[in-house]
Amino acid sequence: MSTYNAGQTATVIYQADPAVVQHLHGVRESLHHSCKPYLNHKVKVQTLDGMTHEGIIAGMDSKNMYLMVTVTMDSPRGFYNPYYKPYPGLGYPYPPYPGPVNNNVILPLVLFELLAISLI
Repeated sequence: MSTYNAGQTATVIYQADPAVVQHLHGVRESLHHSCKPYLNHKVKVQTLDGMTHEGIIAGMDSKNMYLMVTVTMDSPRGFYNPYYKPYPGLGYPYPPYPGPVNNNVILPLVLFELLAISLI
C-alpha cells in the first residue's frame, strides 16, 4: 500500500552527498575485507556511539557483521531469542524452566557504525 497520493510529487527532506555515499561504500568494503579472515575468532568491538561488545564473529555480509555474544544477567541490553521456548505446552509449566537456557545470541552490527575491532 502506497502512502503517496497519486499526482503529487515527493518532497525530498534529505539526500546524502554523493562523496559521502562513495566514502561509506569504501569503508564498508574495507571493513568487510578486514574482518572476513577472522570468522569464528573472538573479538572486542566498539561502535561509534561508544558501546562495546565481546563475542565471536559468526558471519559477515555486505552490510553487517554478526557477532555471537553470551548474554548474562548483568547485561545492559535486552536480547530475545525467538526460538527459546521456556514454557512447553499450555499453561504454567511444572517444573519451571525445563532444561538449560542457551545464552548465546547473534547481534547484528552495521559495518559503517563500527569504530574499532580487536582480537581478544
